[in-house]
Amino acid sequence: MRHTIRIAIVSAVCLLVVAAVATAAPVKFTRYPHVSSGKLVFAYHGDLWIANADGSRPVRLTAHVSRNTFPRLSPDGQWVAFTSNRMGNDDVWVIRAAGGEARQLTFHSTGDTVLYWTPDGKRIIFTSNRSGRTFGSPLYTVAVDGGLPDPLPMDVGTNGMIKQDGSTIAFNRVGARYWRKGYQGNAADDIYLQDLKTKKITQLTGANLQAFRTKRQSLNPMWGADGMIYFSSERDGIFNIWKMSPTGGEPTQVTSHKQDGVQFPSMSPDGKTIA
Repeated sequence: MRHTIRIAIVSAVCLLVVAAVATAAPVKFTRYPHVSSGKLVFAYHGDLWIANADGSRPVRLTAHVSRNTFPRLSPDGQWVAFTSNRMGNDDVWVIRAAGGEARQLTFHSTGDTVLYWTPDGKRIIFTSNRSGRTFGSPLYTVAVDGGLPDPLPMDVGTNGMIKQDGSTIAFNRVGARYWRKGYQGNAADDIYLQDLKTKKITQLTGANLQAFRTKRQSLNPMWGADGMIYFSSERDGIFNIWKMSPTGGEPTQVTSHKQDGVQFPSMSPDGKTIA
């Protein structure tokens, strides 16, 4: 029997319903959304908010003069990992989804940016410049209880998500150039897969070097519950969500925004919702 997995795609701006406000004006400048366990977290003017997945009943999680960004709910929905510069530079922090005091997890003098949780909910994946390499650093993980971060077994990584079964990570190596429309330079990024058991790395997109004239960036790789890789790309002229099999093949377009492209998409831990 065949099962079809639907990947719901939601917009943090469209879903944010502030019922307590008398005027029904839209809320602007919400960024970096993430969904898990029926909750939606996002950044608004440098602080973090949490709401129901439909955007109702928003509650402020942080109230700090620092810049708090990239919130990510844990798989069980009990914690929110986020990036904050409240100690002078970007570090990984964590706070309970129900509220409370934030706790610092990384302390390096370079910038650390939260990406996702590991599927077991015990560690947080983040990108950093802390490596001793001349160019680039691998992705790192840090335990939710603290301790020294551990590098993942790749040479360079700038964005990535581990598959729900923990077997494979999909990642970018160079970093997004989403603000440069039609960018095709040396920093145009592709998606790579790494088997976390064998450590083998496979290039998924952009492997045909003869097609450089039509190359488009493939950013923000995310694992869907259907086993497909979802990512953002301007293959149709503007950044939209696309998907393709981890074994290769032609990508399929998922969203069709025309006026403004997708920025900073994120997948829920169960692989069923993209915000």
